Amino acid sequence: MEKIIIEGGNKRYLSELDEFKNGLPFGIIQKTRCDVGGTYVAANCPSNYIIVCPFRDLVDSIAADKNNKYNVFKCYGGITERQFKKYEEDNTVKKIAVTYDSLPKLINWIGEVSSYKVLVDEYHLILEDMDFRTDAITNLMNQIKKFDHYSFLSATPIDIEYEIDFFKELPHYLVTWENAVKKKPIRYKTTKVNAGLARFIQIFLNEGLTCPDINGNKSKVEELYIFINSVTSIQQIVSSLELSPNEVKICCADRIRNRKILDEYEIEPVSNPNKKINFFTKKCFQGCNLFTNNGLVIVASDAYRAQTLTDISTTMEQIAGRIRINAEYQNIFRNILIHIYSTNSKIMNDEEFADLMEEKEVEAQRILSSQEKLTKEEWDTLIKNRNFESDIVSIIEGKAVYNPLKKQSFIYKQGLRKMYSNGFYIRAAYEDSEKFELKNNYQKNWEDFDVKMKKAIIVSYESLVKEYLTNPSEQYELEFPEFKEYRRYLKESEMNSLRWNKEKMMKAVADKKIMNKIYDEVYSYGFVSSKELKERFAKAFDKYGISISPKATLIEDCSIYSVTKTSKRIDGEKVVGYELNSLTFNLVG
Repeated sequence: MEKIIIEGGNKRYLSELDEFKNGLPFGIIQKTRCDVGGTYVAANCPSNYIIVCPFRDLVDSIAADKNNKYNVFKCYGGITERQFKKYEEDNTVKKIAVTYDSLPKLINWIGEVSSYKVLVDEYHLILEDMDFRTDAITNLMNQIKKFDHYSFLSATPIDIEYEIDFFKELPHYLVTWENAVKKKPIRYKTTKVNAGLARFIQIFLNEGLTCPDINGNKSKVEELYIFINSVTSIQQIVSSLELSPNEVKICCADRIRNRKILDEYEIEPVSNPNKKINFFTKKCFQGCNLFTNNGLVIVASDAYRAQTLTDISTTMEQIAGRIRINAEYQNIFRNILIHIYSTNSKIMNDEEFADLMEEKEVEAQRILSSQEKLTKEEWDTLIKNRNFESDIVSIIEGKAVYNPLKKQSFIYKQGLRKMYSNGFYIRAAYEDSEKFELKNNYQKNWEDFDVKMKKAIIVSYESLVKEYLTNPSEQYELEFPEFKEYRRYLKESEMNSLRWNKEKMMKAVADKKIMNKIYDEVYSYGFVSSKELKERFAKAFDKYGISISPKATLIEDCSIYSVTKTSKRIDGEKVVGYELNSLTFNLVG
């Protein structure tokens, strides 16, 4: 792989550099800074250019730039070929901003593509978004090869370990800049992200917040810019606080489902005026321009909601660059970022994940082989009824093809889950980033802010479990899957005796599961003598490696079928034992 360093020096924009006078170089370009005019180069150089964007808002943003020398044609859903042909007739130099989904129809309209250069903006999203935009991204990668000159641009590119061979074969450019200002992430770990974030907003509204600004002075925070990739979470937070729509701005994909979820709260464009509380989903994590003089950026990442996980090396760095600086706006909190997160240690280990990927490889070969053996009718029926989302093959024009991008996306997402398995990995990710700076003594100046933040986010594990036991809900079980097992296997008195300690309660659950298997082993309908039960327990304990003493009385703790202590005369003698009834049999675990 060829790697070329381009020195940006103390210049402000890429367009000021000689290497970008006639467009962007062919290959992978790591610009390392947000807001240095990468798409501006493509839109204003003398060449015909197609700028491929992940979101419609980015298309609108590029076309709306008042500094453009040329007219930019916006191509996305609803745009017709007739509109494009009119644009072609009226403009000598063509500049087209297009979404992933609309690129194929644009290429059909153009016909001969050799006169165009292509820029794929924010290309790191190719891996990040593969799990829910598989078809659009796969088509993009196939279509891009039709052009002679293409560039993939990002301030936060894909890690080399996740690159597919196609990317590795391209030249890589790294733009370096002097006097880069690093952001200072202030990290807060919590067990319940939504609840903590809601309480934090309530404190902000009711009590106010102050924290050190870029000059070291304690200043009052006037606006919150909250990045959380979950419309459901946003709705839960604003509804629980009963916030007025007038004080909340929500920027997310304008879809029917999202409008139904948000109900009375309107979905607004990024360009709308700021409010005291501003929410942004992933649609706005990349490329959108925000302006404020007094806004604090907060990122929420819930380890139990995979879609909210924020990659430190890509997405977090992108978010850190969303609030822009110009002659009118100089945000006094532009040097800091608040990260509220939870961790989840219950993820696949490396060996388990390797086994899973091996299974996916085998399944991919089986699918490709079936394609050759089945009739067209049989194959069409198969692809109609099967969901290929979790496979490393894609269906393109009715045919299954091996998709290395999907494979790399699975690997990337596993790495992201692993990052949020504990706080040490998150800290290490920040330390590895060139955009962030951790200081051990940095938070010493944050006493007031810290007190209010911890007041918001720290909720005892005991109180959460008790709240769940009183009001069981699926939401709790999604965030704390162990709660469901506590409720199933343990009595509240047992949890209390274990002092509501997570590790001890999970150990007790594991023990109960083993005992349920043993109760199943010793079961037989009707009367069983104490002597026989003791022998059955001894045999089962030996099988499962249990070291406790086998006693017939252990049967009295059984909860998977009813047990009644009794006695029976056998051969004229009284025999003590138990009546085991299968009517309430309910084996679990």
